[in-house]
Amino acid sequence: MSALNKKFGIGVFWTFLEVLLSKGAQTLFTLLLASILAPEAFGLIAIVAVVFELSNAMVNAGFTQALIRAKSISDNELSTAFWSNLGISIVLYIVVFIFSGHLAIFYEEPVIEPMVQVMGVAVIINAFRVVQTAILSRDMNFKSQMVSATTGTIVSGVVALILAYHGAGVWSLVAQMLISQAVATACLWIMSGWLPNFVFQRETFKKLFDFGKYLVVANIFNILFKNSYALVIAKLFSPEATGLYYMANKITKLLSQQMTNVVQRVSFPVLSTFQGDNKLLREKYSQIMKLTVFVMAFVMLGLGVFAQPLFSALLSDKWADSVVFLQILCLSGLLYPAHALNVNILMVKGRTDLNLRLNLIKKAIQIVVLLLSIPYGVIGIVTGQVVTSVLSLLPNTFYTSRIIGYTARNQFFDIAKPVISAFFAVIIFFLFMQIDADFLILKQIAGGVLACLAYLFMSIAIRAEGAVLILKRLRSLRTG
Repeated sequence: MSALNKKFGIGVFWTFLEVLLSKGAQTLFTLLLASILAPEAFGLIAIVAVVFELSNAMVNAGFTQALIRAKSISDNELSTAFWSNLGISIVLYIVVFIFSGHLAIFYEEPVIEPMVQVMGVAVIINAFRVVQTAILSRDMNFKSQMVSATTGTIVSGVVALILAYHGAGVWSLVAQMLISQAVATACLWIMSGWLPNFVFQRETFKKLFDFGKYLVVANIFNILFKNSYALVIAKLFSPEATGLYYMANKITKLLSQQMTNVVQRVSFPVLSTFQGDNKLLREKYSQIMKLTVFVMAFVMLGLGVFAQPLFSALLSDKWADSVVFLQILCLSGLLYPAHALNVNILMVKGRTDLNLRLNLIKKAIQIVVLLLSIPYGVIGIVTGQVVTSVLSLLPNTFYTSRIIGYTARNQFFDIAKPVISAFFAVIIFFLFMQIDADFLILKQIAGGVLACLAYLFMSIAIRAEGAVLILKRLRSLRTG
């Protein structure tokens, strides 16, 4: 077990470093580009990015998870997966190219057509990385993935900034996405050292497809509904409003989803090795849930209270309306680990059929809430996103309870204390902000620091399990 914990710790370190460097650099470049470009440019890229995400989900076809989860894998099986991914990507690009004009007409933005056609090339590029990512993940080689992602982010970010400075507008964002995928994929090929054979096994394809078919449908639903807010705002309001929402959502997702994905990516191959031991799975996932929610509550709290001075310091007044969107979305970001880790358990147990069923239930909830929130404008839609996250927790925990006995009640108590501590800190922040003082930005920064200290104090006072586990680990490192 100690060897397993060591592998998990090393994996978390390198994957977290990837998020810190790659996604951190991506956020930095996004903020720099936002200081040059108007919100409308980001609103357009938000629409086109949905097509890109959908195509990638279909190209992957769940093969990455299937290859990682397999107890053993042959070179011919890897080659079959590679050629399958490449063939699917070419067909999808042709479809995307043909229907790009219809998307432009629907949103009444002619520039969308060439944007989709150019960005669609990234679908084919990404087909070249599916097997390489699976190989490196099976070997727990997250260091190479970190280097690849970070290199792609930095190179593409620099090019995008140069293009934006010289007046390329939204095309600088298109170039950023294309170059990032191309550079990262090239690095993965170099570092994995694997080359495909000219082999295609129908039985292998059937086995991979049987695992991935439910997962790919679930992923398509997830992408459509995850981006439904931006798509609805773009259709009913304006590219500017879409850009303001897109910026807030992007920053929130960077911290909530990417940090949680660190734990997902590392825990999946590790815990898949003893997928038959429900007691051990339940124990480990409970620990992971406590730690992840404790850290996430602190991060979302910090993001919410520092949002105003952050935007004031880095961006112009044209982005000011994005602050309130970001602060509301922090509430849904706080709950994201609970959603993601429940899905991860289904993947470890190989129950992609239940994952699809769960997605359908959650999407039904999302549709109802979205339709009810539209009359209240963009603020109503963003608030509805938080309501959906809360309501979806119950079905999200149902199957986990049935499969490994990790009940909704257990999960509620695992996440309750960090949430209580976070709300206590928010109250302290808003009380502090009532003080009449000059230099608003300095007051906001001081209030943010006070809120973070209040969170840590309350977590220790009520013995939040995540705080206790971290303190124990720090003590063992100091004495060891």
